[in-house]
Amino acid sequence: MWWQSPQDDPVFHPDAVTEFHPVPPPSSKTKAPAKTPADPGAGRRALVGWGAFMAVLLAIGAAGYFGRATVVRLWPPAALFYETVGLPVEPPGTGLQLQNVRSEQKAEDGKAALLVEGQIVNVSETLRTVPALRVTALGADRQPLRNWTVEPMPPQILPGEIATFRDVQADAAGVLEVMITFDGGR
Repeated sequence: MWWQSPQDDPVFHPDAVTEFHPVPPPSSKTKAPAKTPADPGAGRRALVGWGAFMAVLLAIGAAGYFGRATVVRLWPPAALFYETVGLPVEPPGTGLQLQNVRSEQKAEDGKAALLVEGQIVNVSETLRTVPALRVTALGADRQPLRNWTVEPMPPQILPGEIATFRDVQADAAGVLEVMITFDGGR
């Protein structure tokens, strides 16, 4: 206990008593709070989380590798990336050649119709997927009037095999020329 004498305090109140309670020093018998053991399930959950993350990365990488033609078709600047890392992407129609292509205007139901037909031959040494064809009808001054796609048959051909296409479009008024290219939209 601690007491203050009246001489030391000019504003002395005889009933003012202050008690002092010291904190006992730590003893060797007092134990530190025990650490809570780690949750064994937390480690497993973290491992599963990392495994799932890695699986997603692998899936994205596989899709980017095996679907690179589609990636380049949807976003053409990606072709430079694939070329840089040594995975060039073949443009649509690589190893294929158009032959015996013809177009003509004919009357169908009293209106001018446009017939477009031809063949696609596989001139490569491997099986090739035959892409869709983009047909563009051109008018005066080679201005595009409209375009559409044509699906050749069959969709895949072996070396030396031929796929064919044939399409008739109604209302061919003003068409002076037809341009056919491999579309690659398949």
